[in-house]
Amino acid sequence: MSDIVVSGVCKQFDGREILHSLSFAVNSGDFLSITGESGSGKSTLLGIMGGVLRPDAGSVTVGGTDIASLSEKDLAKMRRTRLGFVYQFFNLIPTMTVKENILLPLVLDKKKPSDYKQKFDELVEFTRLGSVLDSYPDTLSGGEQQRAAILRALIHDPEVILLDEPTGNLDSENARAVMTLLSDLNKKYGVTIVQVTHSEQGAAYGNRVITIKDGALL
Repeated sequence: MSDIVVSGVCKQFDGREILHSLSFAVNSGDFLSITGESGSGKSTLLGIMGGVLRPDAGSVTVGGTDIASLSEKDLAKMRRTRLGFVYQFFNLIPTMTVKENILLPLVLDKKKPSDYKQKFDELVEFTRLGSVLDSYPDTLSGGEQQRAAILRALIHDPEVILLDEPTGNLDSENARAVMTLLSDLNKKYGVTIVQVTHSEQGAAYGNRVITIKDGALL
């Protein structure tokens, strides 16, 4: 079963072609690493896969739904409920505690956090964040902030987790810890993961690696 299918995707900015007829599938349970030099189009591709950007041609389906056919409202709901996002700079809200940040996707979707208590407790233990739940993001290390961001992306049971340079703002020790955590989540829970990364070491944690050069797949 494919969680995401990219078919003939093209994208231009200011008359310059960023992506050229990209086609591939992300199967359920995959840990896919997308690599390439700066400017190769990999982050643009991730944005299109996550419904943040729309392709100029081609299509992207998520769980069988062609996301280009969705209204902005339905697209926002899909991003909120069916996808999880993790960014290089964490994007945690500084005025909210770690726990509040993690539970935010449930609150935004008007779900009861109490219904997710078992999953929350299990993931907190798995990510070793129990001691910092009542802390604020600026008191945490970079590795702790990224683990919190990963837990936030997982809490609502998304079909796919999309990560943009997840170790780009971490030192080598924290980068290894975060990548090991992602690999363990993929293996233990079968979470489908797509990451964009410059790091060859980080890319190697995936079970599949694709490389983009000048907007096309190598």
